[in-house]
Amino acid sequence: MKSKAIGAVRNRSVGTQVKAKHSMSLFELILVGVGGIIGAGYFLGSGQPIRMAGPAVLLAFAIGGAITAQTIGALNTLAVDHPSPGAFKTYADAYLGKFTGYMQGWTYYITSILTIASEAVASAVFARLWLPSVPVWMLAAAFALIVLAINAFGVQNFGLVESVMSVVKIAALVGFIITIAIVIFAAHPATLGRTSASSSLTLFPTGISGLAQSMLIVIFCFAGIGVFGTAAVELKEPKHLDRGGIAVVTILTGLYMLSIAALLWIVPYRTVSTKASPFVQALMTAHLHTLAGILNAVILIASFSVMAGSVFSANQILVSLGRYREAPSLVSRTFGKRRVAYGALAFTTVGVAICIALSYVLPSSVYTFLISASSFLTFFNWFIMLLTLLAWKRKNKGKPISKLAFGQPAGTYVTMALILVMTGYALVEKSQRLGFFACLGIAAVIAIAYLFVRKQAHPPEA
Repeated sequence: MKSKAIGAVRNRSVGTQVKAKHSMSLFELILVGVGGIIGAGYFLGSGQPIRMAGPAVLLAFAIGGAITAQTIGALNTLAVDHPSPGAFKTYADAYLGKFTGYMQGWTYYITSILTIASEAVASAVFARLWLPSVPVWMLAAAFALIVLAINAFGVQNFGLVESVMSVVKIAALVGFIITIAIVIFAAHPATLGRTSASSSLTLFPTGISGLAQSMLIVIFCFAGIGVFGTAAVELKEPKHLDRGGIAVVTILTGLYMLSIAALLWIVPYRTVSTKASPFVQALMTAHLHTLAGILNAVILIASFSVMAGSVFSANQILVSLGRYREAPSLVSRTFGKRRVAYGALAFTTVGVAICIALSYVLPSSVYTFLISASSFLTFFNWFIMLLTLLAWKRKNKGKPISKLAFGQPAGTYVTMALILVMTGYALVEKSQRLGFFACLGIAAVIAIAYLFVRKQAHPPEA
């Protein structure tokens, strides 16, 4: 059965390659990759791993970069061998079986829903700098509705808008790093006397356990690598996919580590905020209130690109599930001249609404819950991607493997082991357990639902 599925993947891949427009350049891939990953979750959520690990969080982000590289390497290897719009779901179907592919598709979809909701809640937190009396749930709902409406009615040159937002986010982090460097070494040398670096030189103030516990949120900051699953179909030069992956991982890891290192020079890790952006807090501490307001606005605006991209990705995977008959057929139907999948969009809207409703019921802990649940599901998705690579290797000995999947096969096994260890350590943190148990419940519901769809499920016609 699996050999037939693999053949079907290759047949559909050939057809896709012929029909594909190959409209994406390498530079656009890098922009979309970096911009689609850096979101409000990093600008707000990074406060938690900093508090958990202290200065060792820099090592945590380096490890996160290595794990991300291995996962993108697995995805790139498969995508270059036989590009497919279904990407990782299609590959899991072919190499690990229909049930695994089904679970991979649905958990990725749920992860996208949680990402949309977490970005909306984070955006609401940023907006409260100017609108402190408006409830978080109300602002989050407003932002989510705007993004959903954009996907429903569309705007011209939306791809251009996405690229511009990517540049804005990269520029914001680079600007923050340069500004703090100026504050430290030129404009306000007295600041050095009260920095965390001068007051706490211990690399592991919370021990190895603090470093391990911080990894759940660190991985959340790297999530969103799905673009590499379909990029091989869109790239003008598919052979450049690996170059794009290397650039994205390098830029992301470098920006994350440099910006957090700059932050830790200004704000002692024990006082880093988990309720507001630690980067805005750092600028406030340096008495750069105007720049803090500008950065807050930039983060708020740029977060829309992550939400919009997540809505698009969620709808794409849901449409794919519908075509496989693993979701209601309505979600795969398109309407109007622009062929919008309004069924999938309606399904996504309901999911986001349920998640945002939690910000009304659990206003103080909803953000931690959303990013924890999203991260646990990301661990599952990445583990399956790595497992799929190992299954692919057994059937394709001698074929080239992505440079990002370095140290094969040991690199893949070590990465999978790290994911399991990080999952265990994350459960030590009480605030993250609820997200884990929610994920178990979601996985159970998805698995039970498979009993009702397995007989009718089958790959779409080529």
